[in-house]
Amino acid sequence: MRYAFVVNPISGTGKKDKNIISAAEELVANHRDKDIGIYHTMPNHDSSRIAASLAEDAKQAGEDIVIFSCGGDGTAHVTANGIYGYDNAILGIVPIGTGNDLCRALSKGKGSYKDYRNLEKQINGRPRAIDVIEISWDADGEIKSCIAVNGVNIGFDGNTAIRASRIHEKTIISGSMAYLAAVFATLAKKEGQSLRITADDEPFYDGDLLMATMSNGNYCGGGIESCPNARLDDGLIELMAIRDVSRLSFVSKFPKFSAGKLFEIKDVEKIATYRQARRICIEPLKDDTMEYVIDGEVFRTPKIEAEIKPGALRVWEI
Repeated sequence: MRYAFVVNPISGTGKKDKNIISAAEELVANHRDKDIGIYHTMPNHDSSRIAASLAEDAKQAGEDIVIFSCGGDGTAHVTANGIYGYDNAILGIVPIGTGNDLCRALSKGKGSYKDYRNLEKQINGRPRAIDVIEISWDADGEIKSCIAVNGVNIGFDGNTAIRASRIHEKTIISGSMAYLAAVFATLAKKEGQSLRITADDEPFYDGDLLMATMSNGNYCGGGIESCPNARLDDGLIELMAIRDVSRLSFVSKFPKFSAGKLFEIKDVEKIATYRQARRICIEPLKDDTMEYVIDGEVFRTPKIEAEIKPGALRVWEI
């Protein structure tokens, strides 16, 4: 078994990066009997290329490799896409980013994910198969695709995630505080979307909405438990749409929504539509393209097709 730590130098606060690098170097020194490498990505987010190269090298040697994505959800996203399709590659996560929501889902809790920063625990972990959401779209006649490991956010939620990232980049605010600040900034503009959504070839939603979410994991926005029934290995996508409700209605229900208690809200069916599905199609109604977020990364495309791929990715858990 090989081990590789791929560090994103622009994730989190910077201080965490230095601590992880020092911890990784100490790990190498303490485990001379193990094949452990440390790799640094460039600011252009080339962890996908590095991960693919490492997976290929290990494959040629007939070995499995755990590639630890040291960063946030975006770094995990591009690393996962780099190793997707390599049976010998396992995605490890060292959460030093802003949101770390995939790691929260993997560790089944808001606080327990921090154990994943302990590299001694990491090196003694074990593989686990989880689902991914395969997403495809038409880019000027060429079909492109990628996988989502945690989920997809469109409308208010996606715009909030984009704004939270920008708030973090320009201020010292990070994590759920950056997301909360972004919630109110986005709410002031009441940015939503107009979409047509089908699930397993059945109509799900058609028209204006505040937000739509396709989830594999149950957390978004740095610890907001938006899809409490989502599981990483159940072979299903959690699909939720929040109707174009008033600002007051959304603010009054946000505390329960963020705490994973969406279904405890009185008359929740008046504000939210929810189901599980294996295949989903989302298309913009008012524009040719739509902007959305996959695992913390921003995309702008026309209609997207999504399909769950059960057990298609191995991850490393402790």
